[in-house]
Amino acid sequence: MTGQIAIGAVGLLLVSAMVYGVGIASARYKISDVGAWLSATTKGMVVHANGLVGKVDGKANLGATARGHRIKIIQDGGTVLLVDETTGAVSRVDPSQLKVEQTVNLGLKVQIVANADVAYTVDQYKGVVQQIDPVKLTAVGKATSVEPPVGLAGLDARGTLWVPSPQTGQLIPFQNGVQGAPVAVAAPRDQLQLSIVAGVPTVLDLTTGTAAIVGGDGVRKINLPPTLGRAVKAPEVVEGQNLPILGAKGALTLLDTGTGALTNISLRLPQRAALQEPQILGSKVYIPDASAGSLIVYDYISGKIERQISVSGMPGPLDVFVKDGILWANDPNRDAAVSVGQDGVPKPFRKYDTKAPGGVRKPIPTEKPGGGNGRDPGNGGNRPQQPQQPPPPKPKPNDPPTEPTDVRATGDQGTVTITFGQSSYNRIQPKSYVLATGQGQPVPNAQPGPEIAQGSGEYKFTVAGLACGRNYTFRVAVKFQDPKSRQIRTGRYGQDTTPACEVPQAPQAQSATGNNGTITVTFAPGTDTSSVKDYILTDTGGAQIPGTSPVTPTAQPRFVLRNVPCDKSYEYKVAARYTDKGQAAQALSSNSVSTFSCQATGPASGLTADPVNHGANLKWTKAAGYDVTYTVSWPSGSKTTTDTSFSVTGLSNGSTHQLTVTAKNGAGTANGTSVSVNLDPAPHAQTLNGHHNDNTNTWLHTSPSTDTSTRDGQFPQGFTGAVSVICQQTGPSITDTNNSSLVSNVWDKISYGGRDRWVSDIYVTSANSGSNNFSPPLWECT
Repeated sequence: MTGQIAIGAVGLLLVSAMVYGVGIASARYKISDVGAWLSATTKGMVVHANGLVGKVDGKANLGATARGHRIKIIQDGGTVLLVDETTGAVSRVDPSQLKVEQTVNLGLKVQIVANADVAYTVDQYKGVVQQIDPVKLTAVGKATSVEPPVGLAGLDARGTLWVPSPQTGQLIPFQNGVQGAPVAVAAPRDQLQLSIVAGVPTVLDLTTGTAAIVGGDGVRKINLPPTLGRAVKAPEVVEGQNLPILGAKGALTLLDTGTGALTNISLRLPQRAALQEPQILGSKVYIPDASAGSLIVYDYISGKIERQISVSGMPGPLDVFVKDGILWANDPNRDAAVSVGQDGVPKPFRKYDTKAPGGVRKPIPTEKPGGGNGRDPGNGGNRPQQPQQPPPPKPKPNDPPTEPTDVRATGDQGTVTITFGQSSYNRIQPKSYVLATGQGQPVPNAQPGPEIAQGSGEYKFTVAGLACGRNYTFRVAVKFQDPKSRQIRTGRYGQDTTPACEVPQAPQAQSATGNNGTITVTFAPGTDTSSVKDYILTDTGGAQIPGTSPVTPTAQPRFVLRNVPCDKSYEYKVAARYTDKGQAAQALSSNSVSTFSCQATGPASGLTADPVNHGANLKWTKAAGYDVTYTVSWPSGSKTTTDTSFSVTGLSNGSTHQLTVTAKNGAGTANGTSVSVNLDPAPHAQTLNGHHNDNTNTWLHTSPSTDTSTRDGQFPQGFTGAVSVICQQTGPSITDTNNSSLVSNVWDKISYGGRDRWVSDIYVTSANSGSNNFSPPLWECT
């Protein structure tokens, strides 16, 4: 895999080798093969870390002049280039000696793309591409200019540089510094973004919402779901063949560049988060959140958002990339960095610790208390936290106790819990507390009641067996003994209202895939599901999709739609239905997910072309896929068909024509399959006889003309012998001198006497001889 990083500016770096306090410049240092170089800009140094154990095993100080500069690192094998975006120079580091071998100033706004064997500079604004020596950093060969501006370039697995040209809608390849034939991937002036995925260039067309995968057999185009929007983020390099694409409002698409399959996911992401390009490793997608200094983790196998991985826990940009099967997340402005292996376990370490670099630490949880839903965990989650009320004033000596303080009722799964604080009192003490309904009726099934003795230490009632979907009001009253009558009286009360079940949260983390006319939408139920009646699939407005059945809470959380045409992208939400205050209600997912009902088709195969007069009869094998149509194109036109055969007409004879069949459906367009057809009339010649020259010899010509200078021999008078008629063509009209009814402007090209010559069709026994008409099955000559 290539190691590429786009840079803006590069600066002069003075590097002195320092490894754990050893500073001998000629020493050769052993660093891990499963590691990566990370920048530590505040300290003005770069460090090398072992990803398997999460520990620094080498470092290099860059000097005081580099402190605070934004350093980017290009690393692939033995090639390690340090890039300072502040001053405009690039330096090569010898990993074994931890020192700078070369430093050159390459200027601002220049991209450097490099791997172990080849390197290029790309001036995005001037469109100048120059190969450089990755060791000496000097120019190799001549620079090449392409139409500016150009996009961020990348190196594929074969060392070919690909430069996006938005002005022309092309990818321009460079091999060994020499420009190759451009590849059309989009319309001119479309906005293009290049990723190298499993060593293969893949271009996102942000204008049309398509992805173009450039393979050895051509360009496949995949239609992306509209929910991504046009401001998408994707990594520049991906080691595997799944490209994660992050769009608007939590829309995430995984594009399998090998098969063209799409997995579309809707994530509930933090609002106002500063999200960077997603990275993928194993079954997990890591989305850097620069506003929180952490990684949002989504497992696309389980369909769940996992606990965030804290990198520094502080706002600021993160350097996040995958190298050799390890994900690296580095806060360049702070001490913190994390490595993550295929198992998804983070290994945090410190870059500044010189004595004991690294060490495994548990990730810092970033979820809010109560499951991250932003609600108070102590009140059942069904409403915002109530403000703490001040206690009532203490009674006068002969006053009865006040009402119980801070009465709160919370409901969950048909059970309501009422908590309260004791009454204030003076001489007359509370004897107990009693629970009643909002209308003052006793609640006989309350636990541990119906009364709670004064001083029991637990001021709580529990009422079970209540119905979801309605509110309940409960009163807690104080009981005391009247000092005059010595009777037990019920005093003042406090009350609160709550539903018996929490209002369910909307479903989240939906994903959608489509194949062969079937769409499958999966979702993760929200929390507080005790009152959920069922889940329904809806459109973006919350209306249930016709023909879909509800899903019960105990069933598998997914919907399956069958026989869906693959003519467009379909967008869905999921709603949890429940009853609220006796009325039907639903909690609708905030984000939607969209997909096509099919995967992009494969190419048409087995294409053959049988030549006919002015055309060709094409046949091919049905392409893999659903709702596939075929576009047949030739130099002067094109037509679309659903059949696996097509007759092209209107081609000129005597030439070779390129015919292409391109399979496509709503999800994408496959590589075109081409065949050449030679419309040479000679193989279709007919053997006919001469006639109508009983009175004189018949002139033959070198062209279809009566000009005497073109005469080339004769048919003898009375000729009825066989000749080979190659083809026919219109020319000057001829009238037979002995029979004025014989008139024709058709000329026959014949093989006679060992060479090709021309004669009026009057004198050959063709089907329409002497009628101004061609005579099939003879071909026309042009």
